[in-house]
Amino acid sequence: MTKAKTHFVCQACGYQAPKWLGRCPGCQEWNTFAEERLIEEKVPGRDLLGFESEAVPTPITEIVDVERGRFQIGLGEFDRVLGGGIVFGSVILVGGDPGIGKSTLLLQVMNRLASKGKKVLYISGEESLQQTKMRADRLGVSSEHLFV
Repeated sequence: MTKAKTHFVCQACGYQAPKWLGRCPGCQEWNTFAEERLIEEKVPGRDLLGFESEAVPTPITEIVDVERGRFQIGLGEFDRVLGGGIVFGSVILVGGDPGIGKSTLLLQVMNRLASKGKKVLYISGEESLQQTKMRADRLGVSSEHLFV
């Protein structure tokens, strides 16, 4: 897939700018900028998790099944619900009613990961840093690998 990009080039010195300028900062000449279009060829690649960066509809019969490993957390029921642990490269959405224990459970999961030397980032859109710290203290969660 191609993407057109425009920039402006001074015809006197070659200075490049993202927008048209009356006077060139490079050579101080006036009215020397001309618009040029660059076409960047986007190279298909993979993202950080190993998935293709652009989704293309593919017949299910043409998909090669690749077994991805699992990472066991060490919380029996949590690992069981996930079929034996977290699948590498997966995203897990945890939902439930307010106050049911989602944040507590996930903070415990993050602590288990951190205690195994994994760097973990705990993100919350509902709790302040102080609230998260209070919950962590209550649960005995403390690790230099756990970031909030």
